[in-house]
Amino acid sequence: MAARTHGEKWIRLLRAYGPVADNEAMQGEQVDKLAHYYGIPKLAFDHPARKLLLDCFPLDSGAFRNVVLTGTAGDGKTSLCFELVSQLSGHPAKGLNGVEEVRVNTGAGSRTVTLIYDVTAWRKRTDGHIISSDDVALLERMARSSFETSDEFFVLAVNDGQMHELFRALPPDAPELVRRLESSLIGLHARNERDSGDRLRLVNLSMVPSERIMELCLAAVLDRAEWICFDEESDNPLFASSFSLARNFRTLNTPGIREKLTTLARIADVTGHHLPIRGVLCLLSNALLGHPDAKDRVLRPGSEVNAIAKSGTAHKGAFHRNLFGENLTPAIRRKREIYRFLAMLHIGEETTNDLDELFVFGSRDQELRTSYDDLVAADPFSQRNPDFDNVLRRYIRGDMNSDEETRGFLRELSTERRRVFVQATPAQFRTYSLWKTSVFHHAREFLDEVVAPVESGRSPGRSHLRKLASGLNRIWTGLLLADHANEVYLTTGLDLTTSAVSDVYLSQVELDAEPPGLEIVRQDVGCAPEIVVRSNGKEFRFTLTLPRFEFLCRVADGAMPSSFSRESCADFMSLKQRCLRDLRLRTSSRSLQLIEVHGGGTIQRFPIHLAEQ
Repeated sequence: MAARTHGEKWIRLLRAYGPVADNEAMQGEQVDKLAHYYGIPKLAFDHPARKLLLDCFPLDSGAFRNVVLTGTAGDGKTSLCFELVSQLSGHPAKGLNGVEEVRVNTGAGSRTVTLIYDVTAWRKRTDGHIISSDDVALLERMARSSFETSDEFFVLAVNDGQMHELFRALPPDAPELVRRLESSLIGLHARNERDSGDRLRLVNLSMVPSERIMELCLAAVLDRAEWICFDEESDNPLFASSFSLARNFRTLNTPGIREKLTTLARIADVTGHHLPIRGVLCLLSNALLGHPDAKDRVLRPGSEVNAIAKSGTAHKGAFHRNLFGENLTPAIRRKREIYRFLAMLHIGEETTNDLDELFVFGSRDQELRTSYDDLVAADPFSQRNPDFDNVLRRYIRGDMNSDEETRGFLRELSTERRRVFVQATPAQFRTYSLWKTSVFHHAREFLDEVVAPVESGRSPGRSHLRKLASGLNRIWTGLLLADHANEVYLTTGLDLTTSAVSDVYLSQVELDAEPPGLEIVRQDVGCAPEIVVRSNGKEFRFTLTLPRFEFLCRVADGAMPSSFSRESCADFMSLKQRCLRDLRLRTSSRSLQLIEVHGGGTIQRFPIHLAEQ
């Protein structure tokens, strides 16, 4: 068996980050072993939370802190712990049995740091409680160090859900000091705060923006000297310029494509999702190496690649297909949060008359030909299915004789929409309204005209405020009010609860009031802005995520709230009840003011006086 080339070793290491069946290597310890075996450095970058952790262990003063690293699986907790061990001891971490102890000499004397990498082994319980008294004792020592004086310090790496589960599993007679530690950590996590006193810090890695993680992961994958394999090993079919790997690398290494991926990561943040490092690296590895005909559906060096290269099916492993996991089975996609997030966007699955007209008739209609050449025919990275035009011709002629053929054409049409979505420039996005191929038709408007101004300290344009006000009016009253409003009506129903039509007037907030009755402001924590509603000398706030913005815009444009999205409608009805409660708005005991809709969506109020008791 021929020795592996340096390029092949690099691809095998990169493959280990992808959605392959044997990817134990996705765990930090296994990646280190694989990188050492091939003699190639693993993918690495300075974690955004690195300084927050290392600052807790100043060797000159010895004023250490206890640290709890939390976040979702794959956020980099173990890698950060390994880096801390290396910084403190000068030696690689061992991580044996999920716990490691390091002794450190500081300017204030000797310190002991115990790192707890994994609490899954603590899940052995009796009657729902932790079995081992040693585990409880370890937590008690950590609690004592957090609230009292001690030369012993701890780092606990635990997923968000595991942290809550860990404390719930404590025995009833757990020491009071451990309960105090529980209360402090749960409180810090709920309030998105970091420090409790001078000796305890919670670092929530889930608060690192997905956009920043995407930027760092892109640099870690693309800015590697190993990619010289395309020049030095071009005689290898794996690195041939016509093969899918080279095409995908050229695609991903284009500034516009990298910007498109960071935009998708921003979408994750403003839709309430978080993309962990492990998930993003999996996405990028699969985008480069994915191919449905490969074992595990991800390319590996060897004879398999030679066969795929000869088959002329490079388009099957095209970047826009792999990015959305088209090369993977549905079961594999469902296992990974990042593909569930992308599936939620429905990119390419939403039909638009104008765009589909371009795909189907653009090459045959002179009026459409210029737009077709600009958007559809352009294929700078040779990613288009060369057989699509033949399939399209059969569809137009009515030559498809089975439902399966028709479904195959519709799948390819969806893939074409995705290709155009991925490759289009910002100008083309605006011209052809490409966000309409996704579930979020107003995504560009939200990012560019709402989020961006708020992040820079400015208020979004008045037209957006009026549209949001209109959406709130239509949802909260159940009436077809004006599509651009200058006020928000706060109403309730005759049953004073959650009537579908709420025509009992309580109050209204004016956009032009001082301070404004409706305002979009920046949150202290998180990437999505907040809506502030002010009335009765009080205010109510809620996060304006992209799904909420989309729903308000669709309703303002005429969509019926409950028929468009029952989930979003229920969300806003819950917000309404919280708003009325927080603003302390109630009906009068002496009279009711009913509202009726007049022409143009305006309302008129008229009172109904109640009989005196």
